[in-house]
Amino acid sequence: MTLIDKKGCAFEVKTCAAGDYASLEGMYDRFTPKAKFQGMPPFSKAVRETWLRQLIEKGHNFLAWSCGEVIGHVVILPDFNLRDAEYLIFVSQRHRGLGVGMALTHAALEMARTLDLKRVWLTVDAYNFRAIRLYRKAGFRPCEGYDAATERMMVLDLTKDIEA
Repeated sequence: MTLIDKKGCAFEVKTCAAGDYASLEGMYDRFTPKAKFQGMPPFSKAVRETWLRQLIEKGHNFLAWSCGEVIGHVVILPDFNLRDAEYLIFVSQRHRGLGVGMALTHAALEMARTLDLKRVWLTVDAYNFRAIRLYRKAGFRPCEGYDAATERMMVLDLTKDIEA
């Protein structure tokens, strides 16, 4: 399905397919800044390739595409024993704030519901206010009792109705 961003440009969100790796890798090669928060995305190309292959192997990945180029990536990494999943998202700098991140988030959360998970969690730089605003809008809330000076943990309880 084709979506329209806040500037009126078309993009699509699709499940990451086996043949998409080179395009996804290209997005991360161009991505800035690298290794800003928790070392992600990794600065080293070799480490980044290993990291990406693990995300693809262990997670449920969705890509945002525009003009034949990957402009965003979201992954949920389920732990079926705990019935939760870690959530990671990256949107290329020139496409941030346009609705691409929210579209990717909706795809990831729908997959989490399909997998019958109870919650999705993430960590975010405490000063990444744009990302925190996106997560709150999607229904994530600060995790009680998580105490770190430079990062916040946020959780979305999938067993409750979303207020957004």
